[in-house]
Amino acid sequence: MATTRVDHSVHPAQVVPDLNLFLRDARKIGPEFVKAMRLANIEVSDHVVRRAKAAASTPAERAVAKGLVSKPDLIPKIEVDKRRTYVSSSRPNARRKAAGKARIIDVFFGTEFGGGKYRDAGSDTNRVTNRGRLVRKGGGYTTQFRPHMGTQGYFFYPTVRREGRNIEAMYAEQIDIVRKRWERGQL
Repeated sequence: MATTRVDHSVHPAQVVPDLNLFLRDARKIGPEFVKAMRLANIEVSDHVVRRAKAAASTPAERAVAKGLVSKPDLIPKIEVDKRRTYVSSSRPNARRKAAGKARIIDVFFGTEFGGGKYRDAGSDTNRVTNRGRLVRKGGGYTTQFRPHMGTQGYFFYPTVRREGRNIEAMYAEQIDIVRKRWERGQL
């Protein structure tokens, strides 16, 4: 599988020319236009959430994908539900105190990017012990997640990269729909 370098320095305004200018002008038009834009962008976010849920392949990824939520904003926005609990099969939440219950947000980054980035480089067996703890070769202490992928991701970010052109087209379409409704005085 070919790897794709992710440039985290790219801001959405660099992908969509004059985005900042548009967002500033949209706020000047009025609160009705802004509200309509926020609601229209939920459709774009929902599209990405549906695709990410379909791309989730392990039980942990599917549980985390259920916690992805579209939020109304001037640009499509997706958040991880901070209240939703994550049920572990090895240690269910029912046996935990309220403060110790795992949440989806707690395991999102491990399920998305993997674990065990910091490993014992001298190990040549599949499993070794380090100070009494079991360590996976090529992985650190976070063996409950798949191997660390760097910035590649397993299900969410690959979906965002794969759907990039569709996201841009749907966003432009929603802007056009709201603009036409505003011009007709339907907002």
